[in-house]
Amino acid sequence: MNILVGDKDLSELVETITWSGDSGQIARKLEFTIAKNTQDPNFPNVTINEGDQVLLQTDTGTFLFGGIIFDIEKMAGSNLVRYLAYDLIFYLTGSELTKDYNGAPEDIARDVCGALGITAGTMAATGITITNPCVKKTGYQVIQSSYTAAARKNGKKYQLMMTEVNRVSVIEKGQDSGVILTGDSNLSDATYKTTLQNLVNKVLITNQKGTVVGIVEDTESQAAYGTIQKVLEQEEGKDAAAEAKNLLHGSDPSTTVTGIPDDTRAMAGYALLVQEEETGLIGQFFIESDSHKYSNGESTMSLTLAFQNLMNEVEIDKPSENKKQKRGG
Repeated sequence: MNILVGDKDLSELVETITWSGDSGQIARKLEFTIAKNTQDPNFPNVTINEGDQVLLQTDTGTFLFGGIIFDIEKMAGSNLVRYLAYDLIFYLTGSELTKDYNGAPEDIARDVCGALGITAGTMAATGITITNPCVKKTGYQVIQSSYTAAARKNGKKYQLMMTEVNRVSVIEKGQDSGVILTGDSNLSDATYKTTLQNLVNKVLITNQKGTVVGIVEDTESQAAYGTIQKVLEQEEGKDAAAEAKNLLHGSDPSTTVTGIPDDTRAMAGYALLVQEEETGLIGQFFIESDSHKYSNGESTMSLTLAFQNLMNEVEIDKPSENKKQKRGG
């Protein structure tokens, strides 16, 4: 792997590289350490500043990451300097917009990128018209809430991702990456766990006045785990009971696997195949997070896998009556 900062190839000075992503954190990041030696005048010390552009390139010339240096860490007594960079989706998560959007999520996403001066890539087509009134919402919230609304209608899952290094795209989440991990080949370790952190086993359906008009619940889950409830307001033209049922959520099983060597196709948002007899992990799984590490000519990857294709959902805010009146004049 090669690290390029500006017009400088720093590969010979790089000690470690970690390239990682998480479906919940959105922006991918790159961490790397550079050797330094202030005592040796012949040692090629380099200057890297916050805001510098950095690229991660494979030995065959493929660019995997492009981003901006955000953190620099130096420690007394250490001959290493640590750098942290994020890709351009970081700017979508930090920059706010106020606008009433109306259109397909793919068009809203292009509008957001244009407003923030970010190059738009390929946006997953939905053909579904969304009304999304946004006040001080980040670019990410605008795009993801629009795609969340579409997903509720077509049952698909979506995720933001950088493509071609500097283009913000939206992919249909869960596409096959082509990666296959097997216990007798490239799978070195696997662990299994379950969590109730996303538990929802009761949904109250209310009318616009807040009166409860219906309840959808999983009483078996409530008896086993206790009750965690959500409130869903009815909307004209929508099946509230069906939406409430979709909000019910039980235990989430997941697994963490380690592969040697790494495979750069294995990224959060995609799916892969696992064949591991000892833990019984056999079939298709969905990558929720990935971490690829490179050091001393060796590479490993650690992946968190989900049994279901889950989307990071962001809700559209409903404008209050006062806001409606102001917008109407």
